[in-house]
Amino acid sequence: MVIYYDTINENIINPTYEFLKDIIFNKNGDYWLEGSGDSCIEIDEINERLIFFYNDKYGFFIIRHPDYLVTYKDKNNKDYFIHYIGGEPKKIPITSCLKREEAYILIKDFILVKEFNKDKWIDLYEIIEYEE
Repeated sequence: MVIYYDTINENIINPTYEFLKDIIFNKNGDYWLEGSGDSCIEIDEINERLIFFYNDKYGFFIIRHPDYLVTYKDKNNKDYFIHYIGGEPKKIPITSCLKREEAYILIKDFILVKEFNKDKWIDLYEIIEYEE
């Protein structure tokens, strides 16, 4: 079973690809500022989930939880923006943001294959430093 949790923690059981496509391609910044500030995909058979949101300027940020792995283009690029998740400001690395098409493919593949290409991911803390 696949569950999509939206920004206000409502869930959709076994969302269709058309539903996900609508979320990825048609929801803009205001949607991603509601509630928790992010969405999530969980799959029963695995203990990992994708947490994601969209920023109008930079695109989609997707993180694998609980391992805090993110995609990246240049791990030496330390530029970031602030996004509020659960009411708390978080530094989000710009190098980890994806275009809508890239995000849709990644999310769809996660649902279909239930695993990830290990070469495309890096620990978030190798890119961004957070104060303790």
